[in-house]
Amino acid sequence: MDSSICRLLKNYHNSRKSWEAWCFLDNIDLEEDNQKIKDLTDNNQFLKLTRYLFLKDLHIELYKILKNSRSSEDNLIKLLKNKNTKESRSHLRKFILFKPEINSTLNARDKFYAHLDSDYESYLKGFDVRIYNDIFVLIEQGIIILGYEKELINTLKNIPSRDEYKSITKDIFNF
Repeated sequence: MDSSICRLLKNYHNSRKSWEAWCFLDNIDLEEDNQKIKDLTDNNQFLKLTRYLFLKDLHIELYKILKNSRSSEDNLIKLLKNKNTKESRSHLRKFILFKPEINSTLNARDKFYAHLDSDYESYLKGFDVRIYNDIFVLIEQGIIILGYEKELINTLKNIPSRDEYKSITKDIFNF
C-alpha cells in the first residue's frame, strides 16, 4: 500500500479515536445518557485536560487530512485530485459544499490550538458536533473512492466506541 494512504489512514484512525474519547468524556451520543461522566470530567482537572487534549488532537489530525497544501502528500483532497476520475471529481465537489464547515475546523486548529489568536474564543463558538460526523462521512467516502474500503473497515474496527470506553472505565468511574 502507498505510504501516503498509510499515513492518511493513520491520521484518520487518530482523529476518530480522539473524537470518540472526547465524546465519551463530554457524554455525547452514548447509547445510554450518563451525565455523571460529564460532571466528573468537568470537576476533575486531569479529566478536563484530557478531554481538551482529545479535541485538540482531533483538530490536528483532521487538519492533516483536509488541509490542501503543497507540503502534505497524504492529504485526502490532493489524493482525490491525483486520482482524477469522474467519481473523485464528483466527491471533490461535495467538499466544496462543506467548505465553510471544513474551514471552521481548519481555522480552529490554526487560530485556537496551534496559535492563540487574540480572538481565539470565536473559533470554537460555532462548534457543532454534527459537523464532525458529516466530515468523517466525507473522509470515509473519499477513502473508499481511492480504493481502500477494506483498509478503512479494518481501521474502523480498531477504534473504541464511546460505549466501549464506558464499559472499559465502568469500574474506575463507579457507574
